[in-house]
Amino acid sequence: MASPTLKEQIRANRKEFIEKTAGLKLPGNIKVGALLLHGLTGMPNEMKPIERVLEELGCQVSVPMLAGHGAGQKELLDSGWKDWLQTGRDALAELSGTCDVVVIGGLSMGGLLPIPLALESSKVKGIVSMSPTIKYDSANSSNPMQVFLPLVDLLPFLGRWCYWTEEPPFGLKDERMQQAIIKQIEAYEKSKASGKKDHSANDFNPEQFRTYAGSIRELQKFIKVIKQLAPQVTCPALIMQSVEDTITTKWNAEELQRWLGSKDKKITYLEGCDHVLTMDLKKEEVAYYYAEFVCKVASQNAALAEKEASGV
Repeated sequence: MASPTLKEQIRANRKEFIEKTAGLKLPGNIKVGALLLHGLTGMPNEMKPIERVLEELGCQVSVPMLAGHGAGQKELLDSGWKDWLQTGRDALAELSGTCDVVVIGGLSMGGLLPIPLALESSKVKGIVSMSPTIKYDSANSSNPMQVFLPLVDLLPFLGRWCYWTEEPPFGLKDERMQQAIIKQIEAYEKSKASGKKDHSANDFNPEQFRTYAGSIRELQKFIKVIKQLAPQVTCPALIMQSVEDTITTKWNAEELQRWLGSKDKKITYLEGCDHVLTMDLKKEEVAYYYAEFVCKVASQNAALAEKEASGV
């Protein structure tokens, strides 16, 4: 009997986790909120597969665009980690006004934002970090330039002049998505060179695949804060990491797990996907693990609420 092809394996994996996700259920006696935070240079649509699953479960979901994102590099470079954190803080305040329990999760740099937020609100009962970025240390990353980043503090113009350009596979195993990105870049460059507008490239900005030294330096400063705060976090934590990540290795997930003060802190390793877990070939599996964690946290807190109401 012939072994299943890669496509058949992917199809079977999707079917399995879509079916498993359909069996999840939130408790009925509490209102659950979910805050999803994208990564550096990313966009809220990175979180769409998880957002969809959580909304179907009955969560109130917030997926804000982080400060400085969604426009160009000038706007991003005019923002820093305190601005990115403030976006999450504002969204959390809104969710906390209507929800009993909030679970905060993020991707890459966004996977670090839940840590300070968890310390700012008693309603945050769980955090999720996907592909956490403490150090760009994998094959297709900005690792070679990072040792020079402190120079940005002395010579600020370097932060706006030096950048790392992400190249294929763009943190993705999905070859179709890789090819779509390459085509968009080619169409943009062709349109720019000819001076004629290409409607297929109108909404595409190749700067999304550039990370300037100034932004990476802000991330370095934020990581120092995270290292200090993480031991104070005691709520359950789920970390998801691809063992085939071409941007950040599993060292990042393991280091973050060591930092966290939580007793319940688990790393779920995945294969067959890359850094952008939420959009890649295992996105249904990622969404399932995320939703399963939310249901677990919600159930634990629903049980506590029932005990308190009964005076036990």
